Amino acid sequence: MTRSLPARIARVVSIPVFLAMTAAPSSAQESGGFAKNGGYLGMSGVMNFSFGGDTFDGETIYQKVGGEEIVVLPKFEGAHNAMRVVFGWRTGIGAFEVSYDRSKHEGNFSTFPFEGTFHALNFDERVFLLTKGRIQPHLLLGGSIPWMTVKDGSFLDPDVADASFRGFGVNTEAGLTVYPLPRVGVSAGYRYRVMWFDSASGVSDTAAKLRPRFHETTGSVVLTGTFTF
Repeated sequence: MTRSLPARIARVVSIPVFLAMTAAPSSAQESGGFAKNGGYLGMSGVMNFSFGGDTFDGETIYQKVGGEEIVVLPKFEGAHNAMRVVFGWRTGIGAFEVSYDRSKHEGNFSTFPFEGTFHALNFDERVFLLTKGRIQPHLLLGGSIPWMTVKDGSFLDPDVADASFRGFGVNTEAGLTVYPLPRVGVSAGYRYRVMWFDSASGVSDTAAKLRPRFHETTGSVVLTGTFTF
């Protein structure tokens, strides 16, 4: 019944941090003159970000063991306003990024409408290929800490409250980054994410482990613009 967030953070961060350390080259100069090394800020637009419906299917509920409190898993439509804020640090062929996602989703459970807000904190390593050119293919691998809030998605008669689901995930992406200027990068890629949700809370405001743990997938085209300091 206790939260395991610190353990999930350590587990999710350890892989991309290791990749960032091993991918960093010995030189701190610009890579081929086309991309400047250093810290950068960026903003991403996620096109039609939606869930695969593996578990947010509009039919499944969880009930607390030994109690009557339930949480529902609506089926959500794609979000049209999904945005991601990115902070990263590039050194040669590698860049370590920390980013935050937030998107709104409309959905339904049976015939009843619901609204969900999805959040994710991401820790990713981006590796650039063909760095001697202005157009550089990239691959990304990392982890995430996702959480989903379903408005009025928890019930314990006679009370109703928001349901919150939390877990961990793995991020992947492949795409191209173009550098019209050494400080300016524009990229397009396809990002695929697998998430496992293992705890939830609702009316009682007490986190409970989900058994069985469930997973969800997302896949979207992502457009990103960055500026290096």
